[in-house]
Amino acid sequence: MEFRRFKAEEESPKDAVQITHGPMLGRLSADGIGIWARTSRPARFHVIYGMSPDRLDQRSGSVATALAHDNTGVVQLQGLAADTTYFYRLVTEDGGEFAGGSFKTLPDPDVLRDPQFNPRGLFNFKFEFACGNNQNPADGLGPSLPTYDTLLAKVKGDVNFAILNGDWLYEETRGDSPEQWRQQLGIATRQTPRVVSIAPTITGVWENYKTYLQRARNLAEWHRHVPSYYTFDDHEILNDVFGTGTAGYRNQRAVFRDVAVQAWFDYLGWSNPVRYRQPIHFGRGTFEAGGDILIDPDADFSRLDFNQMGNLHVHWGTPDAGVKDIPSGDIEGGDPNAGVYDVVEVLDNHRLRIRPAARANGAASYSIGRRSYGSFSVGNCDFYLLDTRSHRQLHDLKRPDKPGLSILGKHQTRWLMDEMKSSDADFHFVVSSVNLMVPHVGGGGAQFDAELKDDAWTAFLDERETLIEFWDSLGKPVFVLTGDLHNSFVVKITERVWEFASGPHNSVNHRPEDQGNCPTNGRFQYGPRACQIRWSTTALPDIPRRNRMFPHYCVVQVNNVFNAPIERGATRWVAFPHPHVVFQYYDGLTGELKYAETILAHIEEE
Repeated sequence: MEFRRFKAEEESPKDAVQITHGPMLGRLSADGIGIWARTSRPARFHVIYGMSPDRLDQRSGSVATALAHDNTGVVQLQGLAADTTYFYRLVTEDGGEFAGGSFKTLPDPDVLRDPQFNPRGLFNFKFEFACGNNQNPADGLGPSLPTYDTLLAKVKGDVNFAILNGDWLYEETRGDSPEQWRQQLGIATRQTPRVVSIAPTITGVWENYKTYLQRARNLAEWHRHVPSYYTFDDHEILNDVFGTGTAGYRNQRAVFRDVAVQAWFDYLGWSNPVRYRQPIHFGRGTFEAGGDILIDPDADFSRLDFNQMGNLHVHWGTPDAGVKDIPSGDIEGGDPNAGVYDVVEVLDNHRLRIRPAARANGAASYSIGRRSYGSFSVGNCDFYLLDTRSHRQLHDLKRPDKPGLSILGKHQTRWLMDEMKSSDADFHFVVSSVNLMVPHVGGGGAQFDAELKDDAWTAFLDERETLIEFWDSLGKPVFVLTGDLHNSFVVKITERVWEFASGPHNSVNHRPEDQGNCPTNGRFQYGPRACQIRWSTTALPDIPRRNRMFPHYCVVQVNNVFNAPIERGATRWVAFPHPHVVFQYYDGLTGELKYAETILAHIEEE
């Protein structure tokens, strides 16, 4: 990918540090922002910035990139003025300047607070959300990503941030080897970082992210100007990944979780607030057939906080472990001990007791997952970024109402309920990468496992119903933002609980049969609870797959205040008695408004 270069770069020697990918924006606040980039080799870079593109008179500290994270790094700008537009460029350690972008900080409630008219210092804001960026021309609109042209023309500069709700990435280049990666970087085998030695298939996932950023200029441009948050769904790992939280489950897709999630944090997940900061632990252990002890002489398990971690996976161990639909299938092949395990106890610095017992003698790579969920607040709204793939138990389509079965895992469910119960927000946005009320039971014309295919909460009805009843009891609007299915929905579940599915940005649309033959609007029931679909997109079954290309996106507008100045042209922000949220759905190709829904807070108090 070519980058616009400034004079300092053009005169630099050929071995000068390059910014190969980025910048990308995240971690937005009233006084700060994160700026991500990837360098051509391990190096330092910093950011110059200011309030005019012609006067970048401020400089950040520098950060170092490292091979262990594919030469990616993040500069965090702090001490910025609230509600202010900034412009920036990147500068490498040898003085090369690279094109940046612009951003606007969030308003500061303390500045806006007025004891009579706006005692809480509320403000209005907007964000865009959707899912599904498939760049494969066989499965979507290809790498031209026309929706991002629309977003750049009509949405950039109008929204404060975006949420990409899963499937930013679809599996490509996953077979790229560590040797290819080393050749790309011009490094020797001895320089290979530990994570690549233990989990060599991570290099293919890194290449997948680089390919997506290089190939889609409009996608890269969007991320230079619009700060984003993310969830990961199955395609960031492997298509239809299930059973990651069920000890004893053996499946190639499931045990690729940690390799893929580490790459996701390197490229996208760095932007998210996370409740727990303990990273994924990668190691290589030895096993005895029938034994329940993992031995890793290079580990120090006493230094890990297992309360912040997930379960243990023994990796598949083949060069194509990260490739979708490998010829040998998901069950056959792989390391004989590959599978999902619980950590029962830490025996000493180098030994863990695991469950179930190992199947064979030998050594294998393993990882202990992390808890990737978290929350953030903007004004009077709380956002909860869920992880619906890492702790997901294996479901049974014959018993979708099985008691106790969890898509989130007990720790994440408890965290979510505790956070929401203690919140004083007017609106709750629960961001789930998979759908809540509409099932995902087909592949849109692609092959799938009919015995397992349902990505949605409709395969976890006991947990879904528990959460819906809990959300309804909060007495405040709860909006569940969902993705995964390649169609958009507005679903009224109760007077207070709603589902808003948005997308896809670029992927081929699903058919009615892929989503339980739900109506485009009207009453729908899949499981014990009926709901009302207010509006949805659809692709009728007689439309050929190559023509099922109807991208959509949603802009969410939170209206808390209105301007009521005494003098024309002045500003005096006055709080609404009932703050309200407007969900606006647009055609991704034209930008035409297709549907809107407005929901008010505090109505029941009158």
